[in-house]
Amino acid sequence: MQNYDMPQEIASQLSSLSTEQVEAVREYLQELSFLDGDEPEKNSKYLTFMCCAQVFGIGIGQVIQIIRIPPITPLPDCSSYMKGVIAVRDEMIPVMDLRTRLGKDTEVDCNKNCIVIITVQGRSIGMIVDSISNVETILPEEICQPPQQDNCKANYLIGIVKRETVILLVDADHLLTARVFEGVLDLPNIQTMRPIEA
Repeated sequence: MQNYDMPQEIASQLSSLSTEQVEAVREYLQELSFLDGDEPEKNSKYLTFMCCAQVFGIGIGQVIQIIRIPPITPLPDCSSYMKGVIAVRDEMIPVMDLRTRLGKDTEVDCNKNCIVIITVQGRSIGMIVDSISNVETILPEEICQPPQQDNCKANYLIGIVKRETVILLVDADHLLTARVFEGVLDLPNIQTMRPIEA
């Protein structure tokens, strides 16, 4: 996207969000404005969001943008938590339902839920969450190690923080299994796609 398109793009996205989501984005942008040239401070910032009645946090360094849920194109032979792809500008972005990934029933409410687009090992991935909460400053000394897991299904959980409520910190790089991630990498950008010849 060219720089001169950015204000119109942001305004368009904000106009489609709920009041609560707009406020969360405003606070998020305000927090970001104080982070220029301050990498340690930036690494202490987390976007928090609700999913399955639990507060989760993800480092803002992994967050690209927040959008309302557009039409999602399903893909065959995908894991149950991979809902399909969406087109965002010149990129086909795979979309994961975090509820399903956590083993819960899907309850998508397009008027409330949203997609957080994150970067996972250099690739953009959409993550459906229940709602956006806030931007929190969380210092390393506040983070407790999560309990040891007997398997790798929950290795995305990297820390637990006690505030007014408990915040579970996740590492997006571990939300997808190796098999699913390999499939995600096979999805081309729109610019690289060629029409099928008859």
